[in-house]
Amino acid sequence: MKNTKKYISLAVSMVLIITLLCSIVPTAHAETSCSTLYGAVKKVCSSGAKKVSKKSTCTFVTYSNRKKVKDFYFAADNEQVYCVCIVNAGSKKNAKAIKNEFADTLKANKKDSYLDSDQKKIVRAGKVGYSGNYAWYVSLSDSSFTNMKAVRALKKKI
Repeated sequence: MKNTKKYISLAVSMVLIITLLCSIVPTAHAETSCSTLYGAVKKVCSSGAKKVSKKSTCTFVTYSNRKKVKDFYFAADNEQVYCVCIVNAGSKKNAKAIKNEFADTLKANKKDSYLDSDQKKIVRAGKVGYSGNYAWYVSLSDSSFTNMKAVRALKKKI
């Protein structure tokens, strides 16, 4: 009888220990999609986001870098002045390469003569960056502060 009680208490304590250990093990984090990241940007920059519409291809990324893209969200107006491009590059190295390409595009757009003065203000306030596997190009306002709010919203979700 004493041995049976020992085995039962041992079994109960083992179950409790296993349950405790299972609760400590971190759960796998589901990867965020680029469209849900755009939802976070849209909340912060609602006026600029109303001016863009979803595009099917990411024209900001060259063919060689498109091979590195796992997921993307690209929305722009007709002139691609108001623009959001969020890319999941699959690795930090690829995200940095795409971010550098976005930076080159931003630099080139600042010098383009086909943009009027209001459009140039919007492009100049644009923000480019990367975090983890994600890279982005955000230009939804002529206010650098507003675009930074969008970037902060992105980083919170990543």
